[in-house]
Amino acid sequence: MLQDGILSIGAKCIFFLVLKGLIEPWMNRTLGDAAFGDYVVYYGYICIFSYSCGEALNHIRVLNQETDRERARDYRRIIAAEALISVLILFCFGMAVEQMGVRESVLFGITSVVLMVRLYSECVFRIEINYKKILLSSVLMSFGYLAGYLGFRATGQWYVIFLIGETVAVIYAAVSGKLFWVDRKKGVSQYFLQTTKNAATLTGSYLISYALIYMDRFLVQFLLGSEQVSTYYIATTYGKCVALVIPPITAVLLSNISKGTISLDKKMVYKVVAGSLGAVLLFFLAGIPMSRIMIGILYPGAYRNCLAVMDMGNLAQIVYYSCSIVNMMAIRLCDMKLQVFVETAYAILYILFAVIGAAAGGLVGLAVGTLGANILRFILLTVPVYRKVR
Repeated sequence: MLQDGILSIGAKCIFFLVLKGLIEPWMNRTLGDAAFGDYVVYYGYICIFSYSCGEALNHIRVLNQETDRERARDYRRIIAAEALISVLILFCFGMAVEQMGVRESVLFGITSVVLMVRLYSECVFRIEINYKKILLSSVLMSFGYLAGYLGFRATGQWYVIFLIGETVAVIYAAVSGKLFWVDRKKGVSQYFLQTTKNAATLTGSYLISYALIYMDRFLVQFLLGSEQVSTYYIATTYGKCVALVIPPITAVLLSNISKGTISLDKKMVYKVVAGSLGAVLLFFLAGIPMSRIMIGILYPGAYRNCLAVMDMGNLAQIVYYSCSIVNMMAIRLCDMKLQVFVETAYAILYILFAVIGAAAGGLVGLAVGTLGANILRFILLTVPVYRKVR
């Protein structure tokens, strides 16, 4: 399991270094702060749909791998339906709300679909517990992103970066992992209604969760403008680095729990929760000097503007990502309805705390508000898990 964790984290690191260490700083210099802030907001809309649908179906397929052969044709129908709905919503949103042209609105929607399918596609490697293929997929995707950047410089459309990079990874999963392979039986399986219900429930929960992950940039744009979005996004670059470590560990744990390799008993739950809290403290303390070094190197022109919000903003993100480990246990042990309840309560608290914080203290106040909401989310997920293993 340790080797799987290292490979999974390595896969995330390679892609993160390319996107956050090369492409986005290059984009910032090319676009300027205001236009880069717009990119951050639009990419947030894309990620809400892509991650909610793609990761939810990914997790459901891994959890039900014992009947994967029969359910495969169900998953293909579900991801196709989710892709169609997402592209239509984003196309209409781009045209009506963001005042995009037809071409940009089409790119806006299609980018979401390609990212969604790529996030879903990793399930075929997770079922095999083959993290070497996930690592190779990340390497190929990174080269695709670099090629996409050249396309961006030629066309002026940043969507091209994501379309090329994500498509490379999807093609690899289709060929190497037989992503779209199904048996020859027609129609849906006997599990279709239950799978659809679980997918809808978990996707609905994730929609709320990811909407709130990206809500900070939407609120900052609404309250303070696109340039402040750029400042906040850059200031919390270190916090996003935590996503390199925690979600891959969560994925490895989920795969091994589903296989029966790890027993999710009372002792293991205590270890996981204690490890999550220890990770929060470790990452935060390490981030105090590291965040300053990173911003100084990657975004020297934005360093002064980022200093005030850097520590609090990063801590808020670290606490949020640590919730994913506890949430993995909640998905396994508790009813799926808990996901909807927790994310709904979290949504209300998040928006309330963030708006009050932003009104009282600008970017720093917003960061404090989101930190408070994230701590409460951790508690709301942990308590039901403890009750299940008493």
